Amino acid sequence: MLPRLTVLPFLLTVLPLLTVLAPSAALAAPDELSAAIPTSAPWYRPEVLNSDAPPPLAAQPGLLYVNFDGGNMNGCGWGNNDPKNNCSVIFQGTVLPFSGNAGMRAAVVQYIRQDFAAFDIDVTDVRPGNNVDYDMEMVGDWNPAPDGGFAGVAPSIDCFNQDGGEVSFTLDYTPSAGGIAKAILQEVAHTWGLEHVDSTGDLLYPTTAGVADPTFQDECFQIVQLNQSNQVVPDTGQCQQQHKQFCNTGSVQNSYRELLQIFGPSVPDLTPPTVSILQPAEGAEIEGPFDLQIEAADEHTPQLLALTIDAQGPSPFALDTAHYPSPSDLKFPLKGLAAGDYTITVTVLDEDDNKSDAKVSFTVLGPPAPTTAGDTGSADTSSGGDTSSDTELPTTSATSDETSTTAPVTTAPPATSDASDASGDPASDSSDDGCGCRQSSPAALALLLPLALGLRRRRPRA
Repeated sequence: MLPRLTVLPFLLTVLPLLTVLAPSAALAAPDELSAAIPTSAPWYRPEVLNSDAPPPLAAQPGLLYVNFDGGNMNGCGWGNNDPKNNCSVIFQGTVLPFSGNAGMRAAVVQYIRQDFAAFDIDVTDVRPGNNVDYDMEMVGDWNPAPDGGFAGVAPSIDCFNQDGGEVSFTLDYTPSAGGIAKAILQEVAHTWGLEHVDSTGDLLYPTTAGVADPTFQDECFQIVQLNQSNQVVPDTGQCQQQHKQFCNTGSVQNSYRELLQIFGPSVPDLTPPTVSILQPAEGAEIEGPFDLQIEAADEHTPQLLALTIDAQGPSPFALDTAHYPSPSDLKFPLKGLAAGDYTITVTVLDEDDNKSDAKVSFTVLGPPAPTTAGDTGSADTSSGGDTSSDTELPTTSATSDETSTTAPVTTAPPATSDASDASGDPASDSSDDGCGCRQSSPAALALLLPLALGLRRRRPRA
């Protein structure tokens, strides 16, 4: 039987689903989290919507808005969970913003997109307009119980997603980007009619115990709930018409096939990012140090853009595989270039390897610059291409969203020297928290390279 929360004084009669975790495991990696005594009463059932609804005539693209910024939640009337007005039947009050920085937010969204790769579901951290239907996941701290006890909560089971967009919640319960993402995925899936199943490898398993990287499995599993002893027990299932489409009985569920039926298969993202060189101007004649100024953006946000700078001329240099969040306004101070004509090409790739580039040609005036190797402020320098030994390679100070970092121009991923510590997760082969990054920090953002390049995510058309 499906539970509702009993510890919330502001809870109405809508009975939410939840994901349970041990309070003492708040700082553990996702694969180390274990089940705990639930904070719900298992003899209550949540509100079930459209249980007798027929299958949808056609799949409809989905849109998930991950709200990291917090907000004031409103009652808005009975049964109203409209994200457009921050309406919620679960909680009325303030949700504090997510504690992770911009890089951590991008990492969370990357994990979500990876698990939605097969479905026509777009994910954004920017609130959509009022002219479209979307689901909203509030990610932050709203103190739903004195000692925590669960990772997220959803207001209802909406079979076949008939009622459209709703609001669900994920607590800021762990510094793991993967852990936050998996909780988000389960809570929003509940609002689409998916129920808990008895497989630790499926994202609908009712606790955080299990494998490090659960996914939506293309297999039928028994629908379950937790009893008062936090034990997984079989359940008959509420959206039986939805489950019977692929499993022949309403008490088992194939989460992969059901999402594919509701939203349809993914649509490739074929739109390239945008990039422009603001300075120097085409044909400029320059004396002394100058700034290379670049704007780069993508229509999807957050998005990590792979940036390559190639300069051809008397002092050629290159910067490869630096990653920056979109949108970015970047400034690279250059000095020590030998006199002569140059062409700089800036290439940007989005997470789906769509490419754009921009070029500028200019002239550096004056005699070749004397060597100043080692006198580069906070950045190291190294030779690149055919740069002569008496010419200092340019130092770069890339600035994005008012956060500055300094890195040398080299053919390897650059290192940072003055950026603050990242709160994202380091790459790891044994856990699902390897997607963390630091906003505007080339070194930290480069940690996302294995995921960003290995991910062939598909997203719906705008």
